Amino acid sequence: MTRRAESFELPDLNAALIQAQRSARSLVRTPARRGITTMKGSLDIENELNQPLARLTLAEVAHQIS
Repeated sequence: MTRRAESFELPDLNAALIQAQRSARSLVRTPARRGITTMKGSLDIENELNQPLARLTLAEVAHQIS
């Protein structure tokens, strides 16, 4: 399932990666603290033409903060 939860206009890829990391941490913080690290889903970074530039998986972020 594809769901577009939020959209941000950011100046460059680095700013987009920082924002994606913040958003992902917010999504996984509570489950990760409870030991749940097997999460599905990702945050995709796209340019203004909706072309993919990067992907951050929620499982990877959960593992980082657990």
